[in-house]
Amino acid sequence: MKLATWNVNSLKVRLPQVLDWLAANPIEVLCL
Repeated sequence: MKLATWNVNSLKVRLPQVLDWLAANPIEVLCL
């Protein structure tokens, strides 16, 4: 199982990079 966490405060600013990263690194659980 792959798990990833992300700092929600910076998510809005970096959304394009986050989506690219998620597409390249399939994970099962994303914790915000």
